[in-house]
Amino acid sequence: MKAAGYLRYFFLFFIVLDSWFIASVNAQCVQGDVSVQYSISGSKKPSQRTNDVTMKSKPGCSGNSSVTTGVQGHIGPDSAEQHRRVRQIQRSNRGNPTGINSSTVQIRSNVQSDINNPVDRFPYK
Repeated sequence: MKAAGYLRYFFLFFIVLDSWFIASVNAQCVQGDVSVQYSISGSKKPSQRTNDVTMKSKPGCSGNSSVTTGVQGHIGPDSAEQHRRVRQIQRSNRGNPTGINSSTVQIRSNVQSDINNPVDRFPYK
């Protein structure tokens, strides 16, 4: 019974010692962009929109994350013109100590919506 207790401490010692020498875990880089462009109008002409998003990172990037968000809204009788430009650049000087060079995870979500409001075409003057 005493031997089992010593054996447990022996293995615990090596687990702690092993974790002391192991390099910390670093996740790969993550970039995200989330935006909404909407127009609520009575115009029969669709809105003109651009959503220009550029995401760049160095090869082997690790431990960084960035997220950009944006909302552009229009409410009125005429059609809208909405333009959006985003630039994300991640640079890291420390590199990836694991030696695993994987791609940066890039997530993009851009919702664009034209909502018809017939009341805007009603001559209520």
